[in-house]
Amino acid sequence: MPLETRRFAKTAMVFLFLTFLVGAALTIARGAGASIPAIIGVEHAHLGLVGFLVNIVIGIALWMLPLDRERYPTTQGRYPDAAPTACWWLLNGGLTIRVVAEPVQQLVNPSSFALAALVDAAALAQLAAVGIFAAIAWHRIRPAAMERFGTRA
Repeated sequence: MPLETRRFAKTAMVFLFLTFLVGAALTIARGAGASIPAIIGVEHAHLGLVGFLVNIVIGIALWMLPLDRERYPTTQGRYPDAAPTACWWLLNGGLTIRVVAEPVQQLVNPSSFALAALVDAAALAQLAAVGIFAAIAWHRIRPAAMERFGTRA
């Protein structure tokens, strides 16, 4: 298993744990009668869907998609060396910033231009990460041999 796959998969496991930790805390707090702001539920969803699901999908896809040795001969057909690292940093850096800054922005200082810009930058970082992954995956998803020759099996 390539290093990049392990990095995404292990990160996914950390976020899976954090998702259930936050979920348990929310359940206990609600049971105790606490009022939970809606943004906390949104961030809980970000932890699970982006932190766990997107990380595990990207990690496994980097490992399992067919190789393209013609396009990437130096990496044995996988992808450009820096691409998955950049994808990981943008995805998880953006997620971490959003999970912290978004609630602060909404609950503490909704009129803060700096916090709004930080949240926007984090969202754009995540978008860039998905774009990098899509570029990696796109070239590795090739049609079946028969389709390349104009006939379908």
